[in-house]
Amino acid sequence: MNGEWIDIVADSREQADRLAVALREEFDAEIVTDGEHVVRVTPDSETTAKLVNLFHSIGTWLGGCGLASCDVRFGDRSLTLLAPSGDQPGDPTEFLLERTRQLETALTSRIVIEQAKGVLAERHGIGVDEAFERLRRASRDAGRKIHDVAGEVVGRPAVS
Repeated sequence: MNGEWIDIVADSREQADRLAVALREEFDAEIVTDGEHVVRVTPDSETTAKLVNLFHSIGTWLGGCGLASCDVRFGDRSLTLLAPSGDQPGDPTEFLLERTRQLETALTSRIVIEQAKGVLAERHGIGVDEAFERLRRASRDAGRKIHDVAGEVVGRPAVS
């Protein structure tokens, strides 16, 4: 894993802060600001034992926050970790069902976001990249999910 990192996506900045603090005792962990609440962990050459501890810490954090799962990215790859139940690891069947639901939601969300980008680009005479930046900024400023803001944009009639 030389030169690679692991991104852990939290639901809020507070949760990301708590996770980063917990992980910094054993790992190089930092919060990455890119519109999400991401804790980036960069493992060193002693990854095997440390990664076991990392995932144990994530499981403990999930349980402590009352969360059922979290998304973890390995560079450009991603997976969802489920909170352990007592001393048992997360159920693989539940994991696959949750992953399927997440992929369906992501696809639906992506379609709405793409539609909103097109609407904003046309309304304001801007490029789709600028439209996406405006959508992200509005989402961040309102403290809401980008999918929800995009849905409002698509459902809103154009103002002449």
